[in-house]
Amino acid sequence: MPIIPQIVLGAYLLFLVAAGWRLFTVPWSPRIRAVTALALVLPMPLLFILPGAMRRDVWSDLLIQLGLTLLVCGIICLAGGFSAARLRARRRK
Repeated sequence: MPIIPQIVLGAYLLFLVAAGWRLFTVPWSPRIRAVTALALVLPMPLLFILPGAMRRDVWSDLLIQLGLTLLVCGIICLAGGFSAARLRARRRK
């Protein structure tokens, strides 16, 4: 299995953990935080979902499944960073 896609995927997920951590510390309203979180998570999965949805061929289902997996993992990583920052802030009080 090629190593470059695994490195890119790991970097993407680590970026989302760090973004979730940092997003917790920004003094914005919860609605703006949610919109920002969606703007951070959605671009990479949409690169797989949109081509799979627009063209129906042998690889379409695989592209859509890969995009949905990236979306779920991205949301989990962002929430993980957010909750880790929250737990650390609560422990420091």
